Amino acid sequence: MPGMHTPAAREGIPSPSTTSRNPAERVLIDETFWEDHGTFATDIPQSYSSSSPSNHANGEETYVKQYFEHFHPSFPLLHRPTFTVSSTPKLLLTAVTVIGSLFSPNLYDHEETRALAHWRQDVWQIGQEELQQMVSSNCSEIRQPWVMQAWLLYIIYGVYASEAGQFQTARKRLRQLIDAVHEIGLFQQGIAMPDAQFWIYQPDFNSPRDESQTLYTRWMSYITTESMRLSLYTLVFLDSHTFSPCNSRPLMSPMELGWELPFPISLWEAKNSHIWLLRFNENFGPSTFSIANSLLHGPRGLGTASLTIATQQLMTQTPDSELLSALEASPFAAFCVLTNIGALVRDFTRCYYQMPPSPSDPNPFHILTQAQNKQVHTAIEAIAKIVKKQAYTGDSPQFLLWRTNELFLSSINISLCRPDQLLIAGIVDNSLIAGMAASTHLTQGNLVAIRRSTPLVPHHVGGDEGIVALLKDLSVALASISGEEQDQVAREAPWVTVASYGVLLCIWGALRRASSDIRHHLDTFNELPITSESCMLIFNTLMESALFHSPTENDRAARDPRLWTMDREAFVSLLDEGESLFVNLIKAFCQRRSLWGIGPSMLAVLGEIPGTGAE
Repeated sequence: MPGMHTPAAREGIPSPSTTSRNPAERVLIDETFWEDHGTFATDIPQSYSSSSPSNHANGEETYVKQYFEHFHPSFPLLHRPTFTVSSTPKLLLTAVTVIGSLFSPNLYDHEETRALAHWRQDVWQIGQEELQQMVSSNCSEIRQPWVMQAWLLYIIYGVYASEAGQFQTARKRLRQLIDAVHEIGLFQQGIAMPDAQFWIYQPDFNSPRDESQTLYTRWMSYITTESMRLSLYTLVFLDSHTFSPCNSRPLMSPMELGWELPFPISLWEAKNSHIWLLRFNENFGPSTFSIANSLLHGPRGLGTASLTIATQQLMTQTPDSELLSALEASPFAAFCVLTNIGALVRDFTRCYYQMPPSPSDPNPFHILTQAQNKQVHTAIEAIAKIVKKQAYTGDSPQFLLWRTNELFLSSINISLCRPDQLLIAGIVDNSLIAGMAASTHLTQGNLVAIRRSTPLVPHHVGGDEGIVALLKDLSVALASISGEEQDQVAREAPWVTVASYGVLLCIWGALRRASSDIRHHLDTFNELPITSESCMLIFNTLMESALFHSPTENDRAARDPRLWTMDREAFVSLLDEGESLFVNLIKAFCQRRSLWGIGPSMLAVLGEIPGTGAE
């Protein structure tokens, strides 16, 4: 920007050209960037303005601001301090504006809303096609971090925008991206970026061969490397998680990723090279490491060398302390490890359900032995301790990332005790929304018990004893899901909405089964089960939490007197109302999450289910 005093100028580096494709080589930085957001107020390419709705002339720069204000806190893929509208490649800017436009204030004009939606679809379609054609003609283009970032954002929008055609396109783009990354060996850090760790070392300014390595270029080297690292970890996450709600198998194994864990997020969010250096020294001390040593283990030890090694370390009773520190410093790294653990449990479950049922098997849900199950639980507990240690509040910078980890911990704990109904049914759907709809309908029955027990085990064997161990997790998760302020809900990542909905389905199914067991006991013995029976523990505990967070509950200070009572008439009245109360809570959850289209779609599905009595 004319007249801007950039760090490059102050440190003796020429101002980069805005035509360069590498963001780390062409970015313009203002020291007061986050005070006035000045770099957003730049010229928008004419091609963008002409494609946006007529009454959104200044839409793109507004959408970029909305992206970083609302989406970036839950998904820090882009390097916020150095992102500028004027110098960002067109295809990456398109992806950012498309997602940012989702966060526009509610438009009261229906035509205006529809015009914006059509603009979003058209721009997304054109942008992802151009990007695919560019990489198809030259596969090495994928080595540029901005290309990876743009491709990933196009996939995210295509998966979660709740439009079936876009979902299918996004799935194809994911496959093409993984093939391209395989083709050029980008999954291995040592092959893709042999010098990826050299930004770590303090240059010797007295040595003639190091004269060109200034603090600024060292920072730029970090940004380039970390951008690629975060992109590849995001790719693994998208492959293993975003398509699992429709029961699609992953296209790759996390073991293929040979990159270190992401570095501390405080480095990623540093406003300039000087702050970055201070934070680097705070985390690792003066950067005077032995190069021969650090090339093998890095400044954080062997435990952070890859996603697989980190996961294995956490499964031991004595994980590497440097690994734990790395996960504390990077909620995104912790999230990636959780994703890997979830994929592991899912793969074991898939394998187990191809085997014939064994009533003597002490672990009825997946192939893990008791010792292996303990190892997985040890890893989950290690991350849970880190999450609990973060005394984050709603106004904390990393609130959304740590909250995501908290919900994913609950989701994995559930999968250890109650396998995904869609997975066990073997149903593969053609979109995320269709898969979530199928899971919702499957919640009305007990397909898992039928699938594993017929004809060897009586139908009622193997009820919900596993849920008893999850009651605390489910109650905490329900409190987190239902207790958020609306401004926090609006910034919730779409995969968090999907995971939260899965937790709610688990609770709903548990309540249905507990209610059925209680009624069965009433019909058989003409009396309520004792409160220590699993069905009573489940129903009372979950209903107590549900009533507290119910949108229709006026006095949360007073507990419903029908809970935990042995008065048959009073308890039966709660039993009759219980499911409809909880369905109303799920509907309130969906109504508050309309941004990506997931909420409205699930509301329509819930409206199709008869007999809930929900209003």
